[in-house]
Amino acid sequence: MIKARHHRTPSLGSQGGLSLIELLVSLVISLVIALAAAAAYLGTRSTATAVANIAGMNETGKLALDMIGRELQMAGYYPAIVSTSSASLNLMGRFSNTKNTAIAAYNQGLFGCDGGVFNPTTGACPTATAGAPDSVVINYFATPELDAATFVSGFDCLRVSVSVDPSNVVQAATGRPLYVSNRFGLTNTNYTKPGPGGTTQTVTTKSLACNGNGKATEDTVYQPLFEGIEDMTFAYGVHDGTGSLSPQTYYTAAEVTTLPTVGTLTSWQRVTAVRVCVLTRAPDNIRTQDKAGSLRTYANCRGATVTYAASDRSLYKRYERVFAIRNNLNGTF
Repeated sequence: MIKARHHRTPSLGSQGGLSLIELLVSLVISLVIALAAAAAYLGTRSTATAVANIAGMNETGKLALDMIGRELQMAGYYPAIVSTSSASLNLMGRFSNTKNTAIAAYNQGLFGCDGGVFNPTTGACPTATAGAPDSVVINYFATPELDAATFVSGFDCLRVSVSVDPSNVVQAATGRPLYVSNRFGLTNTNYTKPGPGGTTQTVTTKSLACNGNGKATEDTVYQPLFEGIEDMTFAYGVHDGTGSLSPQTYYTAAEVTTLPTVGTLTSWQRVTAVRVCVLTRAPDNIRTQDKAGSLRTYANCRGATVTYAASDRSLYKRYERVFAIRNNLNGTF
């Protein structure tokens, strides 16, 4: 006789659960995954911040050089179809100092200061400070036949009309071009930006700044244009005055001033090229800390290789460009 076997299904109350060891192991695994995800997030965020800062540096360097270069290529411009004065109607396209003949900086399309910012009220350079940024003065005439609003003719670097400059009153009255004088230098700048945890942080840097002659009275206020520029230098290519306009040697502003007059051309009137260098700095600490004894370096605008300080985790980048300029063109008919 075969006996039937009865199988009992275990009740829910008798089912086994996770042991304490299994629970701890699962918690550790979850923690490792969370830490890995957090590390990946922070790394991605740090990389994104560094990429954004580098892009900002590249943009700042390019925009600064583009603005200065555009002005440099206007240096010494005078419309070829307009006579220089009523006394010399056959003298065409010749630059002349109609602003202030007592100030040598306005005698030609270009003038510079080493290690300091040009002072528009005195018309002079300050005593040079070793290693300090240079500044430049760029002069030219606005083309009267062009629409000023469309072609930015008759405005200084701050988009202010130069017709309010008293020296241009006579020019306007005689129907002649208006004298434009733009001065570029670096100025100290502080600004705030978002920080971690919804806070704000103050960034201390330098900015490319401009002072134009669109005002009734000259002042020494330089308006910041692009922040994040730590240094700026100019080197001036001078031709020898023997016929070729190609620059033979590049000089500092102080060296150009001491060069002799050749024929009828002063040293500043013989400048036909300008080499401009700007050194930008990222606003955040985007570099990893250097290994002790292996500090990294960067090239500055003065031809030197600079070693980062052990505590400096910012990033510096140099941008340089050479611009050909017209400066002292003139002609007669």
